[in-house]
Amino acid sequence: MKFDPRTIEHLGIQMYSTLPPVLAELVSNAYDAEANNVKIHLFDDGEKKIIVEDDGHGMSFQEINSKFLLIGRNRRVAGESQKSENGKRFVIGKKGLGKLAFFGIAEHIRVETIKNFKRSIFEMDWGKIRQIIEPNNPYSPDLIVKEEKCDIEQGTKFILTQIKRKSEFSPEHLARSLAKSFQIFDEADFNVKIYHNSEVENIVVKNELKYTNINIAFEWNLPKDKALVTKDYLFADLITGKIISAKDTVSSDMRGVALFSRGKLVNNYNFLDVKSTSHGYSYITGWLNVDFIEEFERDVISTNRQSLNWELEETSELKLYLESVYRAFFNAQKEEKKLQKVKEVKKVTGIELELWLSGLPKHEAILARKISDSILNAEGINIEKAGELIKYTKDSFQFEAFKELVAELESVDIENSSVLLSIFREWEIIETKEMAKLATGRIQTIKTFERLIDENALEVKEIHPFFEKFPWILDPRINMFRHEVQYVKLLKENYKEEDLEEKNRRIDFLCTSVSNHRFVIEIKRPNHRITRKDIDQAKDYRSFIEERCENSPQSPSRVVAYIVGGYIGSDDRLTRDEVESMRQTDKVYVKTFSQLLTDAQNYHKEFLEKYEKLTEQNVRQVALQ
Repeated sequence: MKFDPRTIEHLGIQMYSTLPPVLAELVSNAYDAEANNVKIHLFDDGEKKIIVEDDGHGMSFQEINSKFLLIGRNRRVAGESQKSENGKRFVIGKKGLGKLAFFGIAEHIRVETIKNFKRSIFEMDWGKIRQIIEPNNPYSPDLIVKEEKCDIEQGTKFILTQIKRKSEFSPEHLARSLAKSFQIFDEADFNVKIYHNSEVENIVVKNELKYTNINIAFEWNLPKDKALVTKDYLFADLITGKIISAKDTVSSDMRGVALFSRGKLVNNYNFLDVKSTSHGYSYITGWLNVDFIEEFERDVISTNRQSLNWELEETSELKLYLESVYRAFFNAQKEEKKLQKVKEVKKVTGIELELWLSGLPKHEAILARKISDSILNAEGINIEKAGELIKYTKDSFQFEAFKELVAELESVDIENSSVLLSIFREWEIIETKEMAKLATGRIQTIKTFERLIDENALEVKEIHPFFEKFPWILDPRINMFRHEVQYVKLLKENYKEEDLEEKNRRIDFLCTSVSNHRFVIEIKRPNHRITRKDIDQAKDYRSFIEERCENSPQSPSRVVAYIVGGYIGSDDRLTRDEVESMRQTDKVYVKTFSQLLTDAQNYHKEFLEKYEKLTEQNVRQVALQ
């Protein structure tokens, strides 16, 4: 056995300094030897030891010297068949460097191999190898047994001792790592089991282990789903596999698409040169089989099988095609997730997004779509939060300041959930300030209303104009009156004042339309006692207008009546019951002046308190800076 010890330093110890790649080489050897079963034993409850045994062909003494102990034997260059001994499999080991992997984790190696009922055993020691001074001086492994007859037909066992690793073995991690390195574990005639300090419990290695705990949201199966890929490639139909978009972010070592050839990893998980800065790429993983690269004239697989040589003409075309696949998949899964979110948001909020957007002026619709698409496309925002933000956006579009904020972000990529949420936090402060300005003005209005009540103001001359100017006192849904004169006229023509008692002969109708609602408002005097008769009268007004509206092309979706008066007698139980009954039907509401005053004060006080709290927080933050 001749080599430069520095070769082992570089290709063995440096390339294979952790357990998974070392054992991956032994699994590869077993596969090429047409083994049906491989057992990996990990011992760490005493002296650390690793045993890997398989039932493959094994090696004769001659093969040990001519093949196993020959460093850098390249099967392709040597002109050997790409098939295993009996043509059962395409071999996955090629460069003859795998045996150097041992010394990355162990100082001492024992190899027991049997072929045709003849056993040979030899040992190699890294300490002795290091003592070789001159490159290419021969090193002879310690031969323990040479072709000794035995009752076992074939198989090989590797025993690794003097393990350098300090931490305990993790069979689960090893199984997942092996599954990431190969696509061979689902073959019916190849079984790999891992044992840990026991001959009983074991882990069976399967291909799907690498995707454990990944919940699939969207997937492509190639070549079936390549229709959206715009670039052509000669071998496109020979590329098989699956690309997955998960519901949650995948681990960093699994982000991207791995390439396999003949069942073995040849290019680690990545997106090649696709700019994967969008957070959405952290949800994507998958694998593709590119076996046809084995037929390229030149060897395009790197020594450590972590990457193809992308600088060659043969691989550059493949690279460009794969990048187009990754981009097409990203866009397809992004659109699919968005459509699913739109459906879920409708369930959560009742908002028909396209209906709302189509009803906005053109420029506002563009802005609204920008922010709503960002919410729907942002990874890391669950359905409940997305629904909350969509509703918040819809409600906030009544504020010019919000539209201005969104307009400033037209050229900014805001699909990152943290950026998106920071925008809404910024808007929360702006919105609170806007609402505080509004609330400050309304507090002054409330004080005026309070004065009118105290002075028992006249309905027609003072209270009636006040409600027309400030309808939100009555109902927050009413921001302005669009006076419906024709309805007032209809009511006054059909309900004559002379039909009423003398004290109630001033009928003050206010009729307005808001959000396809019609409001019929009857204002009584501030000291008027509200009775069942008033409620029945309001019900009659409401149903009368509703009947007249049915034949109108602009028929409202709802007609609501309001009675505003002084009080309800404390002993008038029937009237109070009727008030509650009508409130639940959303048809007739009875309000007293004192109720309106208290509700308005409480509603707007909340905004002022919120603004004051935010102001205090900002002052504290500035003081800390």
